[in-house]
Amino acid sequence: MSKKVVFIHGSPRKKGNTLALAGEAQAALAEMGVESDVIDAARLEFKHPGCVACYKCQQSEEFGCHIDDGLARAVATLPEYDAVVLATPVYWFSYPAQVKMFIDRMFSLIKFGENHEIYSPLAGKPLALLATGGGVLEENLEILEKQWSTPAKRIGNPFLSCLFPMCHHAPGEAANDPVLAAKARDFGRALGGMLGA
Repeated sequence: MSKKVVFIHGSPRKKGNTLALAGEAQAALAEMGVESDVIDAARLEFKHPGCVACYKCQQSEEFGCHIDDGLARAVATLPEYDAVVLATPVYWFSYPAQVKMFIDRMFSLIKFGENHEIYSPLAGKPLALLATGGGVLEENLEILEKQWSTPAKRIGNPFLSCLFPMCHHAPGEAANDPVLAAKARDFGRALGGMLGA
């Protein structure tokens, strides 16, 4: 059975550099026989932005958000995949607001034990980050990397990242830079390797 990866696209731009570079990573995965799907987090329908802290997900034996909207339904699909990649630009030292709503709803995919241990259907599956930024790594993309690697560590997920600082190409043109395209493809191959492809 082939492996399958989901890319959560967090950019409000429909044809930006993050999307273009993620496409290179997806192409590399496809060459290894790994399928990939895309969730466009910036365009999901939602009744409430993000988590409303109702804690119904923690009171239920099932994993998933109890708000019935497109955002919750998209989050509920994540356990079906062998790896989850967040592909996002950095906006003011963090995720764009549109993808932060998605990440907050991912709280519904964890539960806490009596001794604060964490249980999740995502445990053991790689969480990865592909991120672009207009600034340098330090105090910029590295902050974003920590925001994604910290929950990965807590849940028990292998982590992989690919950061593109000083990405000043016109929207969608970064993948035409052979150095950046090769870096994105190497990231895809590394992720495929983690999946045993």
